[in-house]
Amino acid sequence: MNALVIAVLVTVGIGSTAVAQQRSVRDMMNDMKARYGQTFDQCQALATSRGYRLSDNETEGRLVMMFIEGCIMGKQQ
Repeated sequence: MNALVIAVLVTVGIGSTAVAQQRSVRDMMNDMKARYGQTFDQCQALATSRGYRLSDNETEGRLVMMFIEGCIMGKQQ
């Protein structure tokens, strides 16, 4: 019985962690914009000038987000 309870708790814990990691790109971008403000806007403008497209496509959105994160950290010029 105790083993069953432990197994259920572990399964629920893993499942809730996986759901928490599935935030949308739009949510993550909004968080970055709120946190970094003008710097975010400047990096987003740089991304679009370099050919990145701002769209709701999950893959393209992640690429833009990674570029903007790098820009905010000073790794883009």
